[in-house]
Amino acid sequence: MMSWHLTSKNKPKGVNQMRCYRLNSFRIWIAILILAVFVSGCSLEEGEQDNKITIGFAAMNVEMTWMKFAYHAMHKKAAELGVELITYDANNDVTKQAINIEDLIKRGVDAIITDPVNVKGLNSALELAFRKGTPVVAFDRSAFGAPYLFFVGSDDVEAGRLACRFLADRLNGVGEIIVLEGAIGSSPAINRSKGFYDEINKYPEMKIVFKKSGGFLRDEGYRIMEEAMAKVVSFDAVYSQNDDMILGAIEAMENAGITPEKVLTIGTDAIPKALIAIREGRLDATTQYPISQVEIALEKLVNYLKTGNMPQWKEHLVKPWVITIENISTGDFYSIIQD
Repeated sequence: MMSWHLTSKNKPKGVNQMRCYRLNSFRIWIAILILAVFVSGCSLEEGEQDNKITIGFAAMNVEMTWMKFAYHAMHKKAAELGVELITYDANNDVTKQAINIEDLIKRGVDAIITDPVNVKGLNSALELAFRKGTPVVAFDRSAFGAPYLFFVGSDDVEAGRLACRFLADRLNGVGEIIVLEGAIGSSPAINRSKGFYDEINKYPEMKIVFKKSGGFLRDEGYRIMEEAMAKVVSFDAVYSQNDDMILGAIEAMENAGITPEKVLTIGTDAIPKALIAIREGRLDATTQYPISQVEIALEKLVNYLKTGNMPQWKEHLVKPWVITIENISTGDFYSIIQD
């Protein structure tokens, strides 16, 4: 009996068509499945991007020396936390800073972090943020009476006290002092002044013979020191509420023939150039303005946005310390001057 097997040559036409149809259908379903997985992945990635936390940084002035380091620390921490940071620089103009905050609110950022130019100038902008439901955190500088979530800074009152105690110790409680104050109306200047002037009252034989605001600027420190030397017959020490001004003042004294060993000097912030000046013997001391406040403020803000949990404190002050040649390696930026 003859057996008949279907081959590619002798299969009925309908069978071949059916198999081709099934094969094409299978291929189509595979293509659809791959496309669905691809689209799902893209949608997930887009969704993750859409859900990424965006924080507006309404900076006071990113060109000021300590703020340059704060700016880089802020962006580095934002990258570590996986959040987007949008920076607006007010260039030390409180009106511009208020406008920047209003613009960030309009952009719909999840929160705002800021270091107010002065203690009162941002109140209206921060009240608007509160009404619009945009959380605001302040660091470095506070805004008195404004509705912000919390504040992280350095204990500037203590920094003023420490500077005064350093001078009192080195001068044995007797001497005439020139004071270079910071930007008028800023919380660091207000609080450092309070700490220094309250503490100096404990030393009746220590006198302030000249004081003036230099706005935290090096050029102003130089100019004011020239003015002070023209008006003051003698002085034993210079206290500056930041390092930029004291470095300007030292330059003015050196140009006037006053060598470092003749006058006791102390600044504030412990920026790299101040540490170098200490190492070179041109500056006696500075008070560390901790950079860690930047990281703490942003980390706590992001945690609040993710969990809704507020820190256990409304105000967190990082303790400063005096840096001299003996403990120069404790400075936040000491590693920079090693390069």
